[in-house]
Amino acid sequence: MHIDWWTLGLQAINVLVLVWLLRHFLFQPIKAVIEARRAAAAGLLQEAETARAAAQAELASVEARRRDFQREGDAILTAAHAQAAAERKAMLDQARGEAGRILAEAHAVLDRDRAAQRKTLEAEAGELAVAMARRLLDLLPPRQVTLALLDGLATEIDQLQEAARRDLATADAIVIATATPLAPEIQAQWRDHVAQRLGAGPRLEFRHEPALIAGVELRGPHTLLRRNWRADLERLARALPLAPQVRDVQQLA
Repeated sequence: MHIDWWTLGLQAINVLVLVWLLRHFLFQPIKAVIEARRAAAAGLLQEAETARAAAQAELASVEARRRDFQREGDAILTAAHAQAAAERKAMLDQARGEAGRILAEAHAVLDRDRAAQRKTLEAEAGELAVAMARRLLDLLPPRQVTLALLDGLATEIDQLQEAARRDLATADAIVIATATPLAPEIQAQWRDHVAQRLGAGPRLEFRHEPALIAGVELRGPHTLLRRNWRADLERLARALPLAPQVRDVQQLA
């Protein structure tokens, strides 16, 4: 086999020239483009990473703000509930107080009405009792009633304290008032009674006063002795038990 070294050498030179040309005019620009693309891609990746980090930071900030808003909302709701509960309690307390005041006023009005009814019924009962007693007294002999009351008056004179006895003994005149006129002999007897008990100093004046209603009174300057059924009836009227209507009113209360 014959080898043409000149041809082989020229072809080798051609290959070397081609490689140099490719490297200089093709591979270097392509490499530069690739490096530029790689750098651009790296820059894009860095920007993307930076953007991702910024987005994550913003997301964390948003989440933190959301939690803050939620806490603030919870606090506002809690405060609103507390305020509403306080206002509700205040309104209930005010309503209870107003209801209590109205109830107290109603009880006061009811008590006044009951007291007025009680007084009216007591007065009517007392008047009825006094009227009945007067009717009964009209059936008794007035003279006998007056004499009995005079005996009681004599007993009261005997029981007088020293100051009252001295007041009567030193008086210029003593009035003896009776519901019925006294006979002259009864007047004489009473002059003797008074002289025996108080001395002969005071002068007796006998008066007829029908308003006493079966009663007698001995009146001195500062002393009054009373034995009349009108006063007794008044005391009985004040001490009378309540009428059935009043008891019914009390039971209803």
